Amino acid sequence: MGLYEKCRNVGERIQRQGISGTLHYYRTRKKEQKKILQKIQESHLLSEKDLEEQRKEKLESRPLISILTPLYNTSETYLEQLLNSVQRQTYENWELCLADGSDDAHSSVGEICKRYARTDSRIRYQKLEKNEGIVGNTNRCLELASGSYYGLLDHDDLLHASALYEVVKVISAGADFVYTDEMKFRDSIEDSADIVCKNGFGKDELRSHNYICHFVVFKKSLLDGMDVLYREVCEGSQDYDMVLRLTEKAEHIVHIPKILYYWRVHPGSVSMNLSGKQYAVDAAQRAIADQLERCQEPGQVACNYPYETIYRMKYILKEHPLVSVILWGDKEKKELEPYIRTLLLKTAYRPLEIVLPEKQYEQYGRDGVSAISGDTQVAVSVRPTGEYLLYLNENCKPVNASWIEELLMFAQREDVGVVGPHIMYRNQQTYFAGAVLDRDIPSGIHVVNQNLEAKDQGYEANMKHVRNTSILTMQCMMVSRKLYEDLGGFDLRMGDCKDADFCLRSRRKGKNNVWTCFSSVYYSGKGTPETIWTMCKEFRKTWEAALREGDEYYPPLLKELKWL
Repeated sequence: MGLYEKCRNVGERIQRQGISGTLHYYRTRKKEQKKILQKIQESHLLSEKDLEEQRKEKLESRPLISILTPLYNTSETYLEQLLNSVQRQTYENWELCLADGSDDAHSSVGEICKRYARTDSRIRYQKLEKNEGIVGNTNRCLELASGSYYGLLDHDDLLHASALYEVVKVISAGADFVYTDEMKFRDSIEDSADIVCKNGFGKDELRSHNYICHFVVFKKSLLDGMDVLYREVCEGSQDYDMVLRLTEKAEHIVHIPKILYYWRVHPGSVSMNLSGKQYAVDAAQRAIADQLERCQEPGQVACNYPYETIYRMKYILKEHPLVSVILWGDKEKKELEPYIRTLLLKTAYRPLEIVLPEKQYEQYGRDGVSAISGDTQVAVSVRPTGEYLLYLNENCKPVNASWIEELLMFAQREDVGVVGPHIMYRNQQTYFAGAVLDRDIPSGIHVVNQNLEAKDQGYEANMKHVRNTSILTMQCMMVSRKLYEDLGGFDLRMGDCKDADFCLRSRRKGKNNVWTCFSSVYYSGKGTPETIWTMCKEFRKTWEAALREGDEYYPPLLKELKWL
């Protein structure tokens, strides 16, 4: 079998990286592909010496972790591999809680579990009187659990030998909800390149899809006040519902950017195909809708077809506040008037206030105000008075009429800071889709998916759903007036990086910055984000610690592979 087949088939790669990414991959020389596979192997395949050092390390905290694994007609081979992967853990204070709903034809499941349990008291097994499904069987695992933390392991998957060791290290630092990266594999872990590298926790990205998935470990106390771990009403997407509910309560959510879970791909597994399982899609939408209700954030949820497992929120606007569109650029009056007319024609939202720089306002003249639009809900001023501020470069024009509503529905939330749209060149390539810190480039800012074809999905379809990001661009971004004033506005010492600095200060204040693909504008100016974000010594100096630590929305392995 060649390397192409070992890594993944064409269909899977198109789903994950889009058409451009797929073509690029298959045009890459075999030697380069081997380098990619080697980098992936180096990131998760540890020597026995490394593992032994972990076993000897004295960790500050040594909580008992109960691993919950529901069983049902499990393959003997898969089951033994799972049991071996748990016993190989370099952190030894665990218990494996197995609730078995297998039928009589699969009595070997119980026989194997009992055989392992006879020589390892940490393995706790219970044969259920009847199969209660994945929801019921998992809830029954809780009856066997005595740990202060719970971990979830599917009956046909494997744990990396370092999984619990890495989890306990962040628990020692205060984490109460932990998740890791994972890898999908068929026959061989060693030869798989089907990695799933995740972002740090993002409330909005989680509502878009269950990117957290495996491996999840959480503090037992997060279940306080909950009747069950899994709810029957969400069967099919019970993990998604569970993660949504627990992350609402968690105080310290930590993502470990390491491949610590191996998700087996085989016929019938969710990892291979979810299509046709409408009940699971319905359950996911129910889980999200229930969270919106719990959080008192009225809105609707629907699939972003053709992606069944990517969801789109339509938050209800609390009101229709005045939005100040703050234009900036160097257009002359003869260019400015038709630009504003086009802007208003392509924008459905009202009321609006068009705010011009003083020089342009003087050029425009008061006589031009009434000529802009017969709509009395539009005004031109030189000072913003709106409740929301929308900074817009004069080289940007709306693609969809609802572009402002799509930004405002997020900006109105108390927990949201800055919101930005998908900015495209006229040739349909991506100009901007969010940005992250990167200490290895002069500006310190890396633009995600730059120049990717607008029709492409991006890595893990990240161009087709709302997600949280560190940095947005002043070319087009919205912020509430209240937050703008709370943060003291832009820091002009930052020069061209003043918008990036503002976004990072928004995050430091505990706000979520949001990028949405459902609001789009065209950019017809010169240059790229890199040329606009020129090197700013003051920016790098101010954010030196954050640059050194790395950006939680920039997975280190994806950075090394240049996949984002």
